[in-house]
Amino acid sequence: MTPPVEVLYVSSAAAPAEFERMRERLRPGAQEVTYGMPDASFKFHNLIQQGLLAQGCRIHSLVGRSASRRFHAGSWWPRRREVLAERHTVDHLALPNLPVLKQIYLSIGLARETLAWRWRTRHASSRVMLIDGAYVSAMTSVLPCLRGATSLARIGIFADLYSYMADVEDASDRRVGAVQAAARRSVSRSLAMLDGYVLLTEQMADALGITTKPYLVMEGLVDALAVAPEPDGRDKTSHPTVVFAGALRKEYGLETLVQGFRSWDEPEAELVLFGQGDYAAELAAIAESDSRITYRGVVPMAELLAAQRRAWLLVSPRPADRESNKYSFPSKNMEYLVSGTPVLTTRLPGMPDEYLDYVLTIDGPGPQAMTEGLAKAMAEGPEGLRRRGERGRAFVLEHKSNVHQASRILDLAHAAGA
Repeated sequence: MTPPVEVLYVSSAAAPAEFERMRERLRPGAQEVTYGMPDASFKFHNLIQQGLLAQGCRIHSLVGRSASRRFHAGSWWPRRREVLAERHTVDHLALPNLPVLKQIYLSIGLARETLAWRWRTRHASSRVMLIDGAYVSAMTSVLPCLRGATSLARIGIFADLYSYMADVEDASDRRVGAVQAAARRSVSRSLAMLDGYVLLTEQMADALGITTKPYLVMEGLVDALAVAPEPDGRDKTSHPTVVFAGALRKEYGLETLVQGFRSWDEPEAELVLFGQGDYAAELAAIAESDSRITYRGVVPMAELLAAQRRAWLLVSPRPADRESNKYSFPSKNMEYLVSGTPVLTTRLPGMPDEYLDYVLTIDGPGPQAMTEGLAKAMAEGPEGLRRRGERGRAFVLEHKSNVHQASRILDLAHAAGA
């Protein structure tokens, strides 16, 4: 029997129960600023780990929880170690909930536990260290502890380039402060210690300066066990329903979506929005005066996923002309596709062309293009939309499931030296 690949997974993605416990300890008002690890990042890293388990790996997850004195209650967060499955342990390291001291304490803890894992797995035939590339302080603590280790590949997962690079747009500007300059030196050293990279978009390779080391593009992933919609569209609403779920921010195109929908001459249609953000209060006021718009706020995940399956159309309005979107692929697009409901999205530069066979597109900026996109989508009719949704779901389950993506990550690690 082939021994399992030993995986050390370093991130701030807590186990599900601990993630909910952290949300319960948020101070009043903290939810409105969505501080800490957002749901999207939490799901992203946990889905990868579930995929690795399905591939037969043994995982030890080291977690530095993203607690903050300003937003989270409690001055001391004790260590919490959970065994989630026979081959999956999650170690949430202890931390003082105080600025600076927290980072120092976690850095020491991450280094200590990495060395302990290295010693425990020293006889393994294959080892992989996976680390969240946005967790800069962890990179500088963990990677030096793995120098010279045999049968080991050190892979960085970059789902958030801007958090890691601090300021990509002025990366060549020498007129920066000492803190930013120190951060960039740390970034450069950490990048050099990695053996391979998992990137959200192809454009990230240039921004990170990857030239000779192997990398793969993984714009997202879906749960291989995602609940399927009812056959033949029996669970759909009786009237045309358009749903958005995510961060309610104007810079993410929410105002354009609302304005475009209000200009759409379809009296039976309804726009339902879920989430929170700086546009929420204005949106709630609009919903009060417009019977075609419903604002639901934050709801349990099961309720949200059910609403996505019942909708006729799911919209992702993020503007395509912003520089940062070269390094972005909204996780909601993957969540939308696996729901079996067709997706209407802007043509983000980081979206591979293969998706164009399965999504509907908004072909321009501004409310007018949004109105035209909604009308064009609904012109397919209920049956045409249902078939498109089925094709999109089949595509992501076959090519973008967490089990498939985990296999690609392991192939990358093998190529990089594991």
